[in-house]
Amino acid sequence: MKAILVVDDDEDSRDYISTILIRAGYEVTTAIDGDAGMDVVHARASRPFDLIISDIFMPGRDGIEFLGGLRQYYPDLPVIAVTGGYTGVKRPYADSMTAMGAAQSLLKPFTPAELLAAVTAVLEA
Repeated sequence: MKAILVVDDDEDSRDYISTILIRAGYEVTTAIDGDAGMDVVHARASRPFDLIISDIFMPGRDGIEFLGGLRQYYPDLPVIAVTGGYTGVKRPYADSMTAMGAAQSLLKPFTPAELLAAVTAVLEA
C-alpha cells in the first residue's frame, strides 16, 4: 500500500483529501502545517512516504518553505502542491511550487477524479 502524507492547515481540506485517498486504498497520514509535516517525514525516515500532498498557504512554515526544507533532505520525494489561496494568486504560487520541484499542482476546489488522476500520474512516473 502506498503511503501519502497530506499537509494542510484547513481541517475540512485535510479530511476531504484523506477520505478520497483512503477510499482509493492508500495509507494516509496528515499534518496541520509545514512544521508538523517535516516532523512526520523525519519520523518516517526508515519507511519514507511515497508521495506528499501539501497546501501552499499555511501559517508558520507554509508550503513553499516546507517544500524547500523537504528538498534538502529528500530531493526525490514527489510532492503535489494544492492551493485554495487568494483569487488571482493561486496559479502563480502553484507554479512556483512546481518550479521548486513539485510534480504537479492542483487548484482548490478539485474533484476526487482530478485528485486521483494527479496522484496516479505522479506515483506512476
